[in-house]
Amino acid sequence: MAVSILKFFVSQLLLCLLNFYGEDVRKAVAAEVRSPINIGVILDNDWYGRVAKVAFELAAEDVNKENNLPNSSRLQLHFRFSESDGQNAVMAAFAAVDLLKKHEVVAIIGPQTSQEAGFVIDLCTASKVPMISFSVTDPLLSSHRYPYFIRLPHSDAVQADAIAALVEYYGWRKLVAVYADNDYGTGMLPFLTNSLSNVGCEIAYRSAIPANASRNATRAKLSELKEMQTRVFVVHMTPDVGALFFSEAEKMGMMSSEYAWIITEGLSALLDVMSESSIASMEGFLGTRSYIPKSTQLLDFDRRWKPRFNIAENSLERKPAKLNIYAYYAYDAVSMIAQALKRFDNAQFIFSQSPINPNDSFNSQLSNLPVFKQGEQLLQLLGNTNFSGLSGPLEISEGEVRGTTYEILNVLGKGKGYRRIGYWTSNGISNSSWGSEIENVTWPGGSTTKIPRGWATPTKNKPLRIAVPIRDGFLGFVVTEKNASGVLVVPEENPGFVIEIFRAVLKNLSYNVSHEFIPYNQNESQLPGYYDDLIQQVSLSKFDAAVGDFTILANRSMYVDFTQPYFESGLVMVVPIKAANPSNAWTFLKPFTAAMWCTTGAFFVFTGLVVWLLEHKVNDTFRGKPKEQVTTFLWFSFSTLFFSQREKVVSSLARGVIIIWLFVVLILQSSYTANLTAILTAQQMQPTIQDVESLKSSGQPVGYQTGSFVGEYLVEHLGIDRNNLHGYSSPQEYANALSNGSVAAIFDEIPYICIFLSQKIGFTIVGETYRTGGLGFAFPKGSPLVSDMSTSVLEVAEGPENQKLRAKYFNNSTDCSNGGPQENSNRLSMESFWGLFLITGSASAMGLLIYLGRLIYTYIHHRLPQEQQHFPTTSRLKSFLIYMDEKMEPDNSKEITSRESHENLPDAPNFGTSISNPPETSRESDENLPDAPNFGTSISTSPAWESPLSVTTGGRIGGGGGGYEGTGGEIEGEDGVTTDGGPTEEDDDYEDSSTSSALSSRSSSFLWLPGSTS
Repeated sequence: MAVSILKFFVSQLLLCLLNFYGEDVRKAVAAEVRSPINIGVILDNDWYGRVAKVAFELAAEDVNKENNLPNSSRLQLHFRFSESDGQNAVMAAFAAVDLLKKHEVVAIIGPQTSQEAGFVIDLCTASKVPMISFSVTDPLLSSHRYPYFIRLPHSDAVQADAIAALVEYYGWRKLVAVYADNDYGTGMLPFLTNSLSNVGCEIAYRSAIPANASRNATRAKLSELKEMQTRVFVVHMTPDVGALFFSEAEKMGMMSSEYAWIITEGLSALLDVMSESSIASMEGFLGTRSYIPKSTQLLDFDRRWKPRFNIAENSLERKPAKLNIYAYYAYDAVSMIAQALKRFDNAQFIFSQSPINPNDSFNSQLSNLPVFKQGEQLLQLLGNTNFSGLSGPLEISEGEVRGTTYEILNVLGKGKGYRRIGYWTSNGISNSSWGSEIENVTWPGGSTTKIPRGWATPTKNKPLRIAVPIRDGFLGFVVTEKNASGVLVVPEENPGFVIEIFRAVLKNLSYNVSHEFIPYNQNESQLPGYYDDLIQQVSLSKFDAAVGDFTILANRSMYVDFTQPYFESGLVMVVPIKAANPSNAWTFLKPFTAAMWCTTGAFFVFTGLVVWLLEHKVNDTFRGKPKEQVTTFLWFSFSTLFFSQREKVVSSLARGVIIIWLFVVLILQSSYTANLTAILTAQQMQPTIQDVESLKSSGQPVGYQTGSFVGEYLVEHLGIDRNNLHGYSSPQEYANALSNGSVAAIFDEIPYICIFLSQKIGFTIVGETYRTGGLGFAFPKGSPLVSDMSTSVLEVAEGPENQKLRAKYFNNSTDCSNGGPQENSNRLSMESFWGLFLITGSASAMGLLIYLGRLIYTYIHHRLPQEQQHFPTTSRLKSFLIYMDEKMEPDNSKEITSRESHENLPDAPNFGTSISNPPETSRESDENLPDAPNFGTSISTSPAWESPLSVTTGGRIGGGGGGYEGTGGEIEGEDGVTTDGGPTEEDDDYEDSSTSSALSSRSSSFLWLPGSTS
């Protein structure tokens, strides 16, 4: 009876529940009835794994609610947990085997760590089951090596670029990499090294922290880091390792203002769930983290996730219910699988039960894993995924998510949390408003204005160890001596030019740099390559710097960083000089160079030719047979050298050309005379070797400075035989070797050669200068001191201190612009006279152009017959050349007009003046003239080319016709003054000139001047 009553009440209760929850129950039953699609999930049994588990469950519920999978299937998640410390990768592998064999999962999500993923990914590849990672960032795990691997978070290889950009932004050159000593920690280092190298930075030191390191072991590692000069640290580890590390670093005083700390995503992604004490110890840190844009979908997920997680954690250790970016990736991993399955054309999944390796006789758990037949198809669908998830747009390409944006975080300290100060994309760094600069940063120690320098200034306890070379010669550069204990040291007073310059540069810095000088390897100071070996020691960090007369060379710059040069330099050759014998048959040619002689001779010929052309048509002297004319113009041209030309020049254009040319000749003659006098009277010196080529061809021995780079340079770049090289170390050894003929030449840098020439005579610099980078200070690659030291070097070089020190040690002997007399230094060249030749050449060319222009104009308008204008061009050119060669004749029309005017003149009275006429024509005309009175003046007329007409007072006026003034004569006045009474020649008008010439040739042509009283 009691049992019946109980059954009744239970049935009534179920009926009530069915009526109240009927719809939900029916849906649940329907969901259970739908065929499942099995998905495996491997997590760590820790707090972060439990956070991700809730995200997976919510994602599966959302997918199943949509009910849009093939054949109304549903996702069935199968969770497996490995050890909570994340180190037991074997347990993760067994979990994967169980999922593959027991549930035949079509995809596996997880596991959480790189170590575990490395085991599981091989199993998935063998079973052709895609593996989607929601937390692994190790760059060594990629689809290139494992085709069935897909990653949602960004690879650490990309994060390395973001960190390098951040380091470059603040101008840091070196950093220390602190990383967890596991696959996760070491996987990023090669990529970080490469990214830093691309921006000119480097990792100065690497410190691996074991995952299970004790407090004492951690402090020991920190003590090593604190002793280092570099103060920029990049920390790549997980929070469980980082919490102890940062706590101990703070206790050891490594969170002061001179330090800079950068944390990677393994720490920065979990800042929200770190304890207050951990946040307090990380004040001033910078961090990079994948950027998750805010969205409605994301906010809704946060609202749903918190109560579900709190319920799940009710019986476990309570922690703040806060999400992290890996939970978002977990949700998106399930969504991505669902997106691919929607496009799957066959809901029937087939697994092969045949062994993977048929030849394996040992039928183990790993040798007979099922193979997913449609695995390759599903992998292709996953690879083509493109949708918007909680973490933002998800577009898969080659197993990675396209589009990378990192946010840059700044930890503010206890109770303040952190804030975003900027972003990084492939285009560079920007601020939170996507501007060009990062917002103000709170640095360790609380400063917001002073950016950490990134390296520690050397102190008295740990000074800068500076190597200096030991020199036996040229002591003005670096001086070393033994102290009372017999130890070789650099003296405090007069230590050499280089040491004093270095001290001045340090003094000019804005901070103090403690240092000590260490003379390097005295036993090898005279060996070849001594300086290169010293530089090599700096590159190996045996010394913190090298200070000396080190030449900046390209091959040395591969190992060390040089400051700006404090001394200019270059490689030159010095040789002996000998007295030149000026008395020889060709000494007269030495005042001018060969080019000068050729140019002068060419202008003599050119000027004579121009004058001949200008005079040929109007001057009988420049006419005649071709052979005679060539002789005439050459004679005329070269006679101007002595100003003894006797040919009369008629044309005004030719006169202008001659005047300018005579001025040039005067300058050339004076210069030649002065230089020849100097050559014959002053003692001349010339070098024994002219240049490098003549030295090489002679095969004579060559000297260089021992221990320097010069020997190798001569062999590699100048092609001098190594067997001909001899090393010397002092100016006296240079002088002895050159004087006794041990070597024919010495090669060395300009500062040393100039000092040598200032101390020794009888030597000179010849040939060209082979430039080098100058002398500089050497520091290890990436040394933070180089930039400040270079700026200080330039400031000192521009100041008075540099000149004072040069005068003190070298007496300004390092400035030798020329190294003694040169063979051709006193020969005059075109450089001194090209202006004169330009002037006379331009004048001659201009006169010739004007003459040709006039001649062509006259020919076209007066000579060329109208009927010949249509003749061929050749005929007209021949006619012009004939016209050009013709003698210009006088104008007959003007002669007739003159004669007619003469016959119409009125009779003049006779004043008793007797006139004598040389030619017969003049006498006949005189007889027909009326008598004139005689005043005691006698006038004698003669042709213009013989003698002038003379008039003597006291007699009668006489002339051709009496009382008439004859043309072309001179009139001698009462006081014996002779006046030119002849006509004026118009030389620039050839027609008038011809008429004047015709008139002067007629001795009987006179013009009466009415009213004349002479």
